Amino acid sequence: MGAARSTAAVRTALALVAVAAAVVVGSGGAAAAGSINAKHFFWAPGQSPTGTVASITNDIIYHGGNAGPGAIGIQKTPAVYLIYWGTEWANGFTTADTNGKLYSSKTLQNYLNTFMANLGGSPWAAVQTQYCRNVPAGTTSCAGIPGADYVTNPKHQLKGVWTDPTPVPDDIVTLGLAENLIDDPLAQEAIRASAHFQYDPNATYIIMTPPRPIATGQPAYCGYHTQTTSIDGLGNPYRIEYSFIPWQNTDWVAVGCGEHNVNATSTSFGNGIFDSWSIVVGHEYSEAVTDPDNFFAVQDGWNDDQTSENADKCAWIETQNITLGGHQFAVQPTWSNEAFDAGKDGCAVSR
Repeated sequence: MGAARSTAAVRTALALVAVAAAVVVGSGGAAAAGSINAKHFFWAPGQSPTGTVASITNDIIYHGGNAGPGAIGIQKTPAVYLIYWGTEWANGFTTADTNGKLYSSKTLQNYLNTFMANLGGSPWAAVQTQYCRNVPAGTTSCAGIPGADYVTNPKHQLKGVWTDPTPVPDDIVTLGLAENLIDDPLAQEAIRASAHFQYDPNATYIIMTPPRPIATGQPAYCGYHTQTTSIDGLGNPYRIEYSFIPWQNTDWVAVGCGEHNVNATSTSFGNGIFDSWSIVVGHEYSEAVTDPDNFFAVQDGWNDDQTSENADKCAWIETQNITLGGHQFAVQPTWSNEAFDAGKDGCAVSR
């Protein structure tokens, strides 16, 4: 993968993120993007700027679940929609492994669809069921608190897959890490996806873009999750949790987001070449479940004193294969207050 950006470039980009987070876009119905909220980025190995560095010496804390109208605190019944956005996905393409062998976009889609179709009900997803809402801000354990409303782990959390053939704009991210300051095309795509499927406040709409440049300078991150806030036709908040996963298998994505991170040799199913996709998508999914609200840069779910979320704290630590639906998938652990408080490793892959 390509060389890392300089520290100065990352700092400049972060400053632009802060500017973008303060911008509000007027909303004029369910199809218009609302306030542009700050993104919670997942960084490549060795690239975490100050403030998002993983910390494995303290618990994550509940922050009240009350950041503005429509806040939900946690996704009690998680659901996922996968959106493959762009004409390239619709037409099909190939991507080369490190040894030159070509893999089709259909193989990647099958790999990722199978991963998400079997994640619900798994021991890996069970780690997040210790977290809850309807407890006081500052809570680190929901155990024994009357009225605690826990994250659940149902099977079949993947509710839909959509290949949206509409073209992806050439610059969907501008000025380094800052989103477009007038209309955020990714937020708008999330809103279109919620209209295509259904509006579900407990769902994460995960958007993948095709293998071509998406902006000058390219992303300096592996993915992010956030929330767009719009107003429906009745004047009610229309908050959508969504995640953006830029193309992973090209050197413009920072210094590498996990290709062959777990599996040195690729299989026909996609293990190895597509390790990053399950690592990064799993990371963003779990953070959206436990810390979904992002209202004017306030995240009111579960994160620690440094704002690191459950997957941030275990990023690039103890990555490994787990078995789902008869296939192996590369994943990272996520943070368990329960395990850490019991004197065990806080980065867990099962509960």
